[in-house]
Amino acid sequence: MKMKKWIILLAAMLIALLPVLACAEAGDEDMVVTIVTAPEQTKAERPPCFPDPADNFIALPETENIAQVKPIAASLHNDVYVSSNLNDGNTNTYWESKGFPAEVTVDLQGTYTVCTAALCLNTSAIWEPRTQEIAVLVSTDGENFTEVSPAAAYTFDAETGNRVRIDFEAVQAAYVRVVVTSNTAAPAHAKGAQIAEICIYGE
Repeated sequence: MKMKKWIILLAAMLIALLPVLACAEAGDEDMVVTIVTAPEQTKAERPPCFPDPADNFIALPETENIAQVKPIAASLHNDVYVSSNLNDGNTNTYWESKGFPAEVTVDLQGTYTVCTAALCLNTSAIWEPRTQEIAVLVSTDGENFTEVSPAAAYTFDAETGNRVRIDFEAVQAAYVRVVVTSNTAAPAHAKGAQIAEICIYGE
């Protein structure tokens, strides 16, 4: 029985060596070696022949995001997903509310003519598509708010950059408030809104 196993093992080794033996018999003159020089680069780059996923992203205004790093207040948050994540310029961090309705209010520290609010999540496809119901309100004094975009369902999808753009009639505002009343992908432990970045644009 042991002899049979050794014969099978020896046969397997000979089969594995056949390509090497064949090359040795062919001689060095039949071997072709191609040397390819790697391009110099200091960062990972996308080859021109591959499409850029960002080409399908929802376009954002080219004007300044006047909400970035401005004072911000929000409803209760879950765990470590605090309100300061909302406008730190990094979609890898996010705010997650504890329940609904969830409110976020940005103090623009001045009066601006605003016409667009954009809400973003992490662009990674690991964030599955979700729909959140969102309304936008503005104020000049921080106390009296006027609705400029009524509550509506907006879908976040990695295919389009996991962002939504809400345009409305240009209006004077010193404060912008976003109210989220539902989220189809709300985590069971929180049942709340999720926003990585809130951006406000003017004319």
